[in-house]
Amino acid sequence: MSKKAELVGSHFPTIYLTVISLLQGIALSIIVPNFITYLDIVENPWSHVEVIPMVLMLLIIFIVWHHYAIGIFFLRWFPNIIDTIIPFVVSIGQFYLMSFLKIENSITEIDVVSWTLGFAFFMMIGSAAYFAAYFRIDADLFTNLMSKANAVIHRDSTKKYFLVAGFSILFQGSFALFFSLLHKEDWLVISLFLMLSHLVIFEYILIRFVKPHFVKSLDEFEEKGNNH
Repeated sequence: MSKKAELVGSHFPTIYLTVISLLQGIALSIIVPNFITYLDIVENPWSHVEVIPMVLMLLIIFIVWHHYAIGIFFLRWFPNIIDTIIPFVVSIGQFYLMSFLKIENSITEIDVVSWTLGFAFFMMIGSAAYFAAYFRIDADLFTNLMSKANAVIHRDSTKKYFLVAGFSILFQGSFALFFSLLHKEDWLVISLFLMLSHLVIFEYILIRFVKPHFVKSLDEFEEKGNNH
């Protein structure tokens, strides 16, 4: 059994999730009070375009945390400075976006135009987190959980998953930039649809194609160990 796999398996989940959980908790504590204030002071709040950035921010926080949580089970590599930079860059981008959504007295305080442009760049830059997972996953670090052959298969399927997911996020950012330049902020509803579709489709792919082999490999490895 690989000592490297044991070492990373013991520490990777904590390193991977602790910081991002803290940062996403802070982001949630900022956007939720703003959203509540918006709902309280705006008449017919669901009929204004300003509500879409609010909902998108909540969705972003959920997706960021959810995909990092997925990474605990399906990703492994030796951490380095990239694993510090990416979560902080993502969170700084979130805090920057939320600065345009502050509201105290009037809906006019919300800057949807600036938020939309920032959202476009946030998504394009954020796709780097998916591409980083694609390049860095190491099959050798799963050999304390499954055979090397199964670890290679898992690595390849996971790489495909995060590569396509990365291009999905990159496309969404590019699309948002396109309608931002056209000053079509009301098209943000399309971004909301795309984000929800991204979440549903890639969760289905994970459950249908990645998870079954992963679980089967764990069972085979455990059974083989019991037989010995």
